[in-house]
Amino acid sequence: MDKKDSMTPDTIPQSTPVDGTVPAGRKNRRTVVIGVAAVAAVALVAGGVCGYRAYENHRVSMARQACQSAVTDLNKAVKSYEALLGADATTAALKTDATSVRDAKTLDALKQAAGAETPGMVKCDASDKIGLDAAAAKADKTAKGVKAAAKAVESAVKAVESSKLDKTVADADGLYKATEGNVQDEKTREALKQAIAKRDAGAIAKAVKSVNDSKAAKEKADAEAKAKAEQEAQAQAAAEAAAQAQAQQSYSAPRQSYTPSYSGGSTSGGGSGSSVPDFVPSSGGYGVGSANDCDAACRAPIQH
Repeated sequence: MDKKDSMTPDTIPQSTPVDGTVPAGRKNRRTVVIGVAAVAAVALVAGGVCGYRAYENHRVSMARQACQSAVTDLNKAVKSYEALLGADATTAALKTDATSVRDAKTLDALKQAAGAETPGMVKCDASDKIGLDAAAAKADKTAKGVKAAAKAVESAVKAVESSKLDKTVADADGLYKATEGNVQDEKTREALKQAIAKRDAGAIAKAVKSVNDSKAAKEKADAEAKAKAEQEAQAQAAAEAAAQAQAQQSYSAPRQSYTPSYSGGSTSGGGSGSSVPDFVPSSGGYGVGSANDCDAACRAPIQH
């Protein structure tokens, strides 16, 4: 008998029912497996979503930190630029007159550099990485512009100061040449020459003052000497004029002259006789006697 034919319903395994239905125990196990797989899938999906969110949050956080760092750098650059504009050196350079520099173009360059507008601040208020990255890039670019503007101001200030020194040196050299032989103390000019060679603005200013003072002292001394000489000359001229006037007055004064006239004067033998005047004053026809009277008297006979 065939083995196949010998199988009876009693010998068929219970795990495979003849009608094809699944036993209750096996059906429960499949449900459990499906449930576990579903839970695992849900967990996997949920874990992936959470992981992605965590990753995105991390990226946004890093982008925000980078943006804030860029904004901080920008703030420092702006404060440094504003401090540079208010510095004493910059203020003095901006107030410099065109006549105080050798090249007036340096003043124009400084005004242009210092006239740059202060940029507005950047905020890191975006909620996503893209917005934060854009803000950070803007802050970086603005900070670079501010730093470049600060360097331009520094260079312009130095150019103005150099031009001022050039003018100072040129003026001092001109003073040195113009005062040759015109100062009371030549040592002041020598000190000025040394200061010019060193291009020391402070030393030049001091030496220039000394030279000017020495020049003024010489001018004063020369003026006083000239005035004294003029006074002496005037006094001498006045004395000479007075002496000349006196001499002319003495020369032109009227003078009287007397011409004595003598005649024989005595008689002998005790006789009587007559006498005539011993002298007759002559006044040019304007005296008491006249020439005729004198002749008559002189011709009178002498009595013995």
